[in-house]
Order: sequence, then structure tokens, then C-alpha cells
Amino acid sequence: MKVIRLLSIFTFGIVLALAAQACGSDGPTPINYGHEQCAHCRMTVSDARFGCQLATKKGRAYNFDDVQCMVAFVKAGGVAEEEVAKFYLPDYSNSNELLPSEGLFLLKSESLKSPMRGDVAAFASKEDLMKVQEVHGGEELTWDELWK
Repeated sequence: MKVIRLLSIFTFGIVLALAAQACGSDGPTPINYGHEQCAHCRMTVSDARFGCQLATKKGRAYNFDDVQCMVAFVKAGGVAEEEVAKFYLPDYSNSNELLPSEGLFLLKSESLKSPMRGDVAAFASKEDLMKVQEVHGGEELTWDELWK
């Protein structure tokens, strides 16, 4: 009887730990490129250089095919700004890994040709941005300028 009770408590603890991990993840949810739809325009999210994500404080992830769709989604009230936990953008130069928007460097250039023609790419370093800017031209943006 004691073994069954201990086993039940142990199992319940594992279930709680897994649930907490799933709800409170500390990073972006992987985007299933080519299969998921943009939360704003409903186009298929297919280009990992521009696919981005918004995570809410409740743990929900919204995927977008372009950073401009993500901005438009929030501005249109798709999610209240105060409910947003993090914005994630892909590092254009290095593996397209989704990174928190804080500290990223942004380049806007028509030559980048993003899916919804927002034409904004994010970079983890200023040096990476400058290398791409040499090829594509364009202007550096701040996060605040992106929202204007």
C-alpha cells in the first residue's frame, strides 16, 4: 500500500514538472516552416530568415512570416502589448536562430525581399549587419523605429 502511494506521488510530481516546463518555457517555440500560417496574414511561414514569433505571458506563441506582420498584429489588437512576454526574430546571418528582440540590430532594405515586403532583417551583431548592408544597402533601424 505504501509503495502504491509513493508511486502515485512520484508520478504526480513528474506530471506537474512536465506541465510546468511546457507552460513556462524560457525561449521560442520551434516554427514548423512550410506548414504553419502567419497569425496576421495567414500566409504560410516558409522563410526562416524572416519568420518570427511573439510569446505571450500566458505561454502562447504566435508565428509570423515577416516582422511587419508581427508589428501589424499587435497594433491591430491581436494581442495587447502588455500581454507580450517576448518578441523573437531570426538571426539573418547565423543559422536563423530565433533570438529575443532586445539587443538585435535591424536592417531595412528593399533588396532583402522578405515575404510581406517588410524587408527587415535582424542580426545578433553590428558587424554581421554591416556585412549584409555592404551587399544589400539599406538603413539600420532601432526597435522603436520599426513600430512607427
